[in-house]
Amino acid sequence: MVEKYALPVNGTTSDHLAVTINEVELGYLMQLTGWEDFERKANDALRAEGLAVPGDFCSSVRRGRTIVWRIAPDRALIRSDTALGLQSVVDLAVLDLSDARVCLRLEGPGVSGLFSRVTAIDFADAAFPVGHFAQTAIHHVSVLIDRHGPDQFTVFIPTTFATSLTSFLADHLTAEGAT
Repeated sequence: MVEKYALPVNGTTSDHLAVTINEVELGYLMQLTGWEDFERKANDALRAEGLAVPGDFCSSVRRGRTIVWRIAPDRALIRSDTALGLQSVVDLAVLDLSDARVCLRLEGPGVSGLFSRVTAIDFADAAFPVGHFAQTAIHHVSVLIDRHGPDQFTVFIPTTFATSLTSFLADHLTAEGAT
């Protein structure tokens, strides 16, 4: 049985470094998909918001609290505090994923080490700098992990796995109020 933790969870990793896990407001999350000439069409649509599609699959484009991640050659994921009005874009499909994901914020000097233990990615500063993201799996569930500060990460988890993955991450900490 998966234990449900009351958030925030404060604990330490096996190397005695602090980690805090908390759920944060997701805001709006939309997927922008296209086919032929996706990059040009997506950039045309995003230009009005002062944004663009990243040129690679590991860095993001940010303007204020709005973030764009390129998650496939013909697909971008966009997180924003307010709706961007992209639903009427011609030749691109826009899918609202706001209810399909939960957003966790993990903070503290132990977060990089924790993620390196539960994924197959090196989260050291040099290998995974601020502004980078990765699509990976935690405990066989696909997630997107975004590094937005030296010891600050945001994890986007499918809603149906939020409780079990939060518990899985918390189980890797020595409790300091994790009940």
